[in-house]
Amino acid sequence: MNARLRQVVADKDELIASQDTLIRLQRDQLAGQDELLVEQARLIALVEEQNAALRRQVGLDSTNSSTPPSADSIGAKAKRHKANSQRERSKDRKPGGQRGHPGSGLEFAPVSELADTVPVEPAECSTCGECLDSNAPGEGFTPVQQWDVPPVTLRKVQFDLMRRRCSAGHLTQAPAPAGVSGPVCYGPNVRAFAAHIAYRGHVSMERTAEMLAELFGCPVSTGFVASCLRRLSTRLVGFETDLKRALAAAPRLHHDETPVPVNGATGYVYTARTDNLIWYGAHQTRSHAAVDGFDILPRFAGVLIRDDWHGYHKYSDPTRGGKVTQVQLCCAHLLRGLKAVWESDPEHQAWAEQMRQTLKKARRTVDTAITQGAAGLSTTTSQSLRDLYLNTAQQGIDANTPGTAGRSHDAYKLAKRMRERVDQVLNFTLDFHVEWTNNPAEQAIRMAKLQTKISGSWRSMRGLTAFCRVPSYIATAKAHGVEVFTALRNAFLGDPWSIATPA
Repeated sequence: MNARLRQVVADKDELIASQDTLIRLQRDQLAGQDELLVEQARLIALVEEQNAALRRQVGLDSTNSSTPPSADSIGAKAKRHKANSQRERSKDRKPGGQRGHPGSGLEFAPVSELADTVPVEPAECSTCGECLDSNAPGEGFTPVQQWDVPPVTLRKVQFDLMRRRCSAGHLTQAPAPAGVSGPVCYGPNVRAFAAHIAYRGHVSMERTAEMLAELFGCPVSTGFVASCLRRLSTRLVGFETDLKRALAAAPRLHHDETPVPVNGATGYVYTARTDNLIWYGAHQTRSHAAVDGFDILPRFAGVLIRDDWHGYHKYSDPTRGGKVTQVQLCCAHLLRGLKAVWESDPEHQAWAEQMRQTLKKARRTVDTAITQGAAGLSTTTSQSLRDLYLNTAQQGIDANTPGTAGRSHDAYKLAKRMRERVDQVLNFTLDFHVEWTNNPAEQAIRMAKLQTKISGSWRSMRGLTAFCRVPSYIATAKAHGVEVFTALRNAFLGDPWSIATPA
């Protein structure tokens, strides 16, 4: 009996031991499965983050990034067109100018401005057909005017440079008039036309030569056009020096840059502008070396309106020699960035749309105050806008803190940067003279993109540098009300238009 009991106990011990072994194996297996689940969760989160990043990248266009409209895909252009066409239109009002609209047609010129007055006689009666001559009674007239340009033909003039001998026997020949540079040459008007067509029309040298031949009867070569542009750029070196000096002394300055193709590589066109001073420069890199070499920002000691490219930071940092007193970040850049974040995940990134509305509210508040004649916002209003802004930025940080479900690294960086740059973002609410976007500089620099789109790449950095100097002259002269053709002609005559220096 005892033997049987011992056998039963032994069998149970053996069974328990085998079950313990099985439990250990299952525990080890479960532990491995837990590790596998953790790894799978990590991979899923990584894939979701990568997919979100790809969706954001695919969804970027000119409405939510710095991509120019010309680079938008067909789908992006269709989306932009649809958004523009969704505004509510009147069902009663017809398209076009409405009754009472002042219009912009030509008005009768005074007699003093007329080149000629030509009487036009009727040949016969419009009713009975009777012949009408000068003996028929006159009944007044109805004036009509035609404004036109007379046919332009090449005018060839010979200057006889007379020689005279003085009483001492010395022989002197008269110098050639301004603009005459050889035995037979084209004059300053032809050269000004060449520069005007090439720069204002963004036309290639070959097509510029063709247009001069077709419009004015000047059969010039592409080499002549190239020499005109080189000569013009050389004669504007002094103007560019004065322009940089004026920009560096301005109270507020917009600055921007953009890449352009140069002989198979990438160069950069920079612009700095105020209301009526516009400068373009070129460099092979986007760097401190480039900006320092232009010698505008290193001397500038006012309010700088710009984007948040890190290359600008040192110019507002006194510890690094910066003299910029205040910065206004471009809110148009921020609005586009916020739109991209919100469109990528409207549910988890609702803060981005709220921040967009906060910035727009700040702009409306400032506009209302300006309309009412106020010199600035009240302390209470400014603080309220600032608190709303900071609260919204903090929401963005909290929603995208590492480890948070649905977080976005790009959204986290944007929210954190906006919180840290609050003074630079809301500067326009404290100083009504400061624009809240860098649009003036962005609009100016489109010139480089348009030139690239129409005429292609530049062959060298030297050519790009020379190119930038002439649009600086044209744009600044035009902003001061100077006729572009006159400014170009005077430059070829050796007397370029210059910026008035303050007394």
